[in-house]
Amino acid sequence: MRIKRLDITGFKSFMDRVVISFDEGVTGVVGPNGCGKSNVVDAIRWAMGEQSAKNLRGRGMEDVIFNGSETHAPLSMAEVTLTFAVESGDVLPETLAGLPEVSVTRRLFRSGESEYQINKTTCRLLDITELFLGTGVGTRAYSIIEQGRVGQFVSARAEDRRSVIEEAAGITKYKARRRAAERKMDYTQQNLQRVNDIVQELERRLDSVERQAKKAEKYKRLKSEMRDIELHHSSHRWLELQAEKNALAARLAELSTDERATFEQVKSLEEGITQKREALAAGAAELEALSAEVYAIESQVQLDAQSISHWTEDQAATKARVEQAERELTEVLEKKTQAEADKAAGLGELDRMGVASKEDEVSLQVKEEELRRTTELVAEIAVRLEEDRLGLVEIARRVANHESKLQNLEQRKLDLAERGVKLTQELESLRAEEAQLDAARREVLERVEQARQMSMELTQRRGEEEAALTVTREAFAENEVLVTAVREELADKRSRLSSLEEIAQNYDGFDRGVRAVMQKAGGDPRSVGVFGLVSDIVSAPSEHEQAIEAVLGERLQHVIVETPDRAWELVEFLKAGMEGRSTFFPVPLTTTEPLQPLVMLEVVGMASNLVTVTDVTLRPVVNALLDGVAVVRDLADARTCAAQHPAYTFVTQDGDVVRPGGVITGGVMEGAGVGALTKKREIGDLQGDVKHLEERYNELITRHYELQKQMGQSEGVLKGIEKTTHAEEVQLAGHEKDLHSAGSGLVKLRDRIAGVQAELDQVETSKGTLDYELESSRGEVMHGQTDRELRDDRVKLLVQERESLEAKIAALSTDVTTLKVKCASVSERGDAARQRVDALSDAVDELTERAGRLATTRDEGTAHLSTLEARLAETATERGERQAQLESAKAGLEARKTEHAEKAAIVTNDENALRELRTKADSLSQGLNGMALKEKEISLETEHLVASVNERFQVNLVEAVHEYHQRGPLEAEAKEKLNELRGQLERMGEVNVTAIEEHNEIRERFAFLSKQKTDLEESLAQLKDAIAKIDETSRLRFKETFDVVNEKFQAVFPRLFGGGRASLLLTQGGPGEEPGVEILAQPPGKKLQNVNLFSGGEKALTAVALIFAIFLIKPTPFCLLDEVDAPLDEGNVGRYNEMVREMSKGSQFILITHNKRTMEVADVLYGVTMEEPGVSKLVSVNLKKAVPANDDVQVA
Repeated sequence: MRIKRLDITGFKSFMDRVVISFDEGVTGVVGPNGCGKSNVVDAIRWAMGEQSAKNLRGRGMEDVIFNGSETHAPLSMAEVTLTFAVESGDVLPETLAGLPEVSVTRRLFRSGESEYQINKTTCRLLDITELFLGTGVGTRAYSIIEQGRVGQFVSARAEDRRSVIEEAAGITKYKARRRAAERKMDYTQQNLQRVNDIVQELERRLDSVERQAKKAEKYKRLKSEMRDIELHHSSHRWLELQAEKNALAARLAELSTDERATFEQVKSLEEGITQKREALAAGAAELEALSAEVYAIESQVQLDAQSISHWTEDQAATKARVEQAERELTEVLEKKTQAEADKAAGLGELDRMGVASKEDEVSLQVKEEELRRTTELVAEIAVRLEEDRLGLVEIARRVANHESKLQNLEQRKLDLAERGVKLTQELESLRAEEAQLDAARREVLERVEQARQMSMELTQRRGEEEAALTVTREAFAENEVLVTAVREELADKRSRLSSLEEIAQNYDGFDRGVRAVMQKAGGDPRSVGVFGLVSDIVSAPSEHEQAIEAVLGERLQHVIVETPDRAWELVEFLKAGMEGRSTFFPVPLTTTEPLQPLVMLEVVGMASNLVTVTDVTLRPVVNALLDGVAVVRDLADARTCAAQHPAYTFVTQDGDVVRPGGVITGGVMEGAGVGALTKKREIGDLQGDVKHLEERYNELITRHYELQKQMGQSEGVLKGIEKTTHAEEVQLAGHEKDLHSAGSGLVKLRDRIAGVQAELDQVETSKGTLDYELESSRGEVMHGQTDRELRDDRVKLLVQERESLEAKIAALSTDVTTLKVKCASVSERGDAARQRVDALSDAVDELTERAGRLATTRDEGTAHLSTLEARLAETATERGERQAQLESAKAGLEARKTEHAEKAAIVTNDENALRELRTKADSLSQGLNGMALKEKEISLETEHLVASVNERFQVNLVEAVHEYHQRGPLEAEAKEKLNELRGQLERMGEVNVTAIEEHNEIRERFAFLSKQKTDLEESLAQLKDAIAKIDETSRLRFKETFDVVNEKFQAVFPRLFGGGRASLLLTQGGPGEEPGVEILAQPPGKKLQNVNLFSGGEKALTAVALIFAIFLIKPTPFCLLDEVDAPLDEGNVGRYNEMVREMSKGSQFILITHNKRTMEVADVLYGVTMEEPGVSKLVSVNLKKAVPANDDVQVA
């Protein structure tokens, strides 16, 4: 496949569409440095699938899209189409076989989307890669040697050079297949491992599930049997319950009637009893009144009896007291007489003893007085002595106190001095701490202010970000509206374009014969000698379309064919198939001399000059069709011009035609082909609109993602701000807490400082007070010592005086004691006599008083006896009257009691009867309630039975009764069978009822996976065999190719160098590695040496020799050399050019060069220029024909 054409749009520096046609032979691309020559090479490589942006001299793949210039905006898409001409012997995929050419297209959008196409059909990159495998053509093949790669080709590792030989040997496709096979084998092994694991797991599960399935089947069978028996039982139980319910309803009606009758009897009897109870209650009240009266009389009688008894007892006791008083009065009077006699005798003896004791008492009084005075004096001295002693003790105490106080004051003075020092030190320490704490507080305050400022800044920033996000969201919403509008408009345009293109392809609106011919020509009508319709090759500006369509008319659908013979063949085709008629134009036409163009004011232009022809080779056809046709503005101008030039045809822009001879055609145009040019223009406009809308849509989509990204970033920033704000708020709260703590600590510390200062001031004040107290205490101590000495002397004198007086007191005490003993003896006898006389006087007085009391007691008892006798007589009379009254009342009470008892008995009988009726009614109610409850139980049991059957078996029991009621009730054997089935089900335990289905699924899956396992194992074995065959084939082909390339290299090297020798050598690779290719070269006049030591020109020429050697045995369809000749001198360039010219006979060569001698070799030269900075343009020269290139290859 040789390169036929290269279309570049928006690739690197090529902003506008550029089309480069490549003929056979040598094509040169020249231009100054930086003009974009190498971009042509990059475009070819990029279209062939190059994936490395670095190899395309870019940082990212988006760098290949035109990035704009000072005067042009960047483009949103790059597109390159590489068209290959298919030659005989080219091996293509089945889908491309038989096609004359193959085009490869690659597009890249700035949004990152990319497209690959083969013949305008979307494909994969892999499809493009496989298209070039084994052809020597590819992004890394030896057919493309870009700028700077020549030296690297020689200096590369031996293993890397091997790839060139492999490409020449055509084994790259085998290696690709081997890699694909290895990947497939790895994938197959992984799948096999997974399948093995699954199969093993299924084998383990299959036995278990099979047991569960058998158990489930047995369970279902038992369940089915039990279901039938239980439905049978439930049906008959339902019938039993219905029968019981009906019988119960009849009994309920009967009992309800009895209950109502009984309740009526109870009501009637209750009313009679109520009346009788009311009468009985009235009699009971009268009876109670009589009983109260009898009780009152009886109580009064008993009270009278008690009074008589009491008064009788009192009378007897009073008589006894009177008699006792008489006896005691007689005895008292006798004792009183005897006591008076004894008193008189005692008084006489007392008078005699009083005279003798008076003399002794006088002497005693004198001695006692003297003893008293002496004793008082001793006592006075003792008091004075005690006072002095106490004074000494007090003085000693006072002196001791003052001394102790003095010591305490001195100690306190020392303590105060020490305390003052400590307080001073503490005050200094506290003030230092105050300064530190105040500094810390100020620092915390500063941090709080900073945090608050930061919070304010974050709030402001969040507001700004939210505002920005709002703006972005609004822009995003507006962009979404635009995207939707553009998408819808694009869809409409595409739909319209598709419809129009379909109409154009199907030639709708044209004659049936035209359609038949064009459908027979197929998609490539030129290949069968058909160039198309006149309407296909002609186009006109919109303002002239109607005029051209009017003047051409039916000729728009005439078919242009290659030769008259082809026209005759197509006529025969239409006749044979009865496909209608058509007119054919053979090329070239036999035409007459064309008319000269008219130059008139009324003439807008000659029609042939106003139209555009898509194929310049068909211009003569169009010129012939429009020969002598002039376009004018209106019909008046047409008439004027026709009068002056009758040989010409004039057509107005509205479509009115004035032909030679005065024939006028006008009105509304109808018929086949009408509007063909308009549709064609509309298709072109729509294609432009679609392209523009696609670009606009891509821009909007890019904008969509950018705005979406901005929103995401803004939202992320906002989240970060919120997180930071929260952290700052937490930090601010911590700082404020620290500030509060620092302030509180400072206040407490200052309070402590004030307290310490006050205490220190108090210490100073106390020290002054202590000095005064010390002086005072010292004076008190001295004064006390003086007083103590004076007191000691006085005490000694008082002791001496006391001792003298105590001796005198002892003598006087002895005299007094003697006199007292004598007086005491006399006094004792007198006292005894006086006591006896006093006792007798008291006895006489007491007896006199007692005699008076006894007389009074006797007189009062006698009077009381008289009163009691009167009361006894009166009470006895009243008691007899009340006794008679009591007997009468009792008789009346008994009569009334008898009458009341009779009435009560009647009421009791009635109540007994009422109780019996109530018992009966209660019994009936209980019976009714029990029956109602039983009826409710039956209903509930029925409902439960129906619901249970429905829930367990999904069967309507009422409907099932019709099936089972004819089978009769369950026999005892069936009931035993049911119990047995239940027992079996209970013994079965839990049953997996889904195991049957699961077993079937697992069995099917096991069989399927087992087959898959076998298939995978077979596939794995086949892949191994295929890899082995590929390895063997690759090894053999590489060895054969290497030998031939080595032979050719040995021949080409001296030819290019003008002598010398060179060869290729296989290096030994490591275990499992393939051998590399080493170059051994010896330029003329030099020693054999390593090629890495060669000069740049020698390296380049060596690389060219190797490439040309490969070309001699495996020429590629084309070879692209980018400034390979740059390091070569004149002589080497000449030999290089000779080889290129020689090999260009078999391959197409594209040379990027600055060398003039190389330019001379080229058949076609393309010049790349930059008329505008940053925008490459192309011009071409065909050196063989030496004429300017046609419009198809010149694109500005």
